[in-house]
Amino acid sequence: MSRLFPFAASLTTAALMIAIAVPYADAEPESETPLTGIDIVRRADRASNASSESQTMTMTLENSRGQTRVRTIEGWSTEIDEDTEHRFSRFLEPSDVKDTTLLSYDYDQEDDDTWLYLPALKKVKRILSSNKTDYFMGSDFTYEDMENIDLTNWDYSLVGKESVDGVECYKVEAVANNDKKREETGYSKTVAWYGTSDFIVRKAEYHDKKNRLAKRLVASDIKPTTPEDPRPRAHKLMMENFITKHKTVLDIRDLKLDVKVDPEIFSQRNMRQ
Repeated sequence: MSRLFPFAASLTTAALMIAIAVPYADAEPESETPLTGIDIVRRADRASNASSESQTMTMTLENSRGQTRVRTIEGWSTEIDEDTEHRFSRFLEPSDVKDTTLLSYDYDQEDDDTWLYLPALKKVKRILSSNKTDYFMGSDFTYEDMENIDLTNWDYSLVGKESVDGVECYKVEAVANNDKKREETGYSKTVAWYGTSDFIVRKAEYHDKKNRLAKRLVASDIKPTTPEDPRPRAHKLMMENFITKHKTVLDIRDLKLDVKVDPEIFSQRNMRQ
């Protein structure tokens, strides 16, 4: 399982453990049958081969007047099996959001389970499907953006190739393919640009139910995870909201793949600690 941009998406964990940046995948052999949209998304999904992740990230929120707020988040994720992934993230600072936590159980074949703990209320709140279009903690990412790639309820179409910052990319459009998902999603369609050689998403655009280009996410600072681990990831993500004139920038650091993670982290009891 992996997160790209909703469909991906996107967020990587930390709500954000945005595996939006997918690890390295083999380039398409020249002799192979041309790839379809679903082929490309599946390759990106398979490319996320880390069994677990941990990271720390800085979230910077900027409003239309250029005023900013900065938050720090730590997060973990682990694959339980081929169909299930658990993700946990906690705000470290500032004090007004400290200890706010998000816990997600992501499934391939059924609706995800997501819980939010707000320390001021000392209460764990379940995020229902009807709330997935809400924005997460004042950011420009919705709960929907932070879910794993959905290969069942979305159709993916290759609509061309374009370069993003000098990198040739497949341009893939995604639309919900059933009434339930069309009702739940906040988007009429999403479009993502996947590198043709590594299948890392460089950019994604989100069109709202009025068919407006509502948001654009740009992934940058793509580099090996560590000197010892050559798998590349995007270490900076910027989501710009054209409707609210607001943006969110995520700077990822201390990213580690295939780390040992205590299963107890991914519990509602741990959300309150």
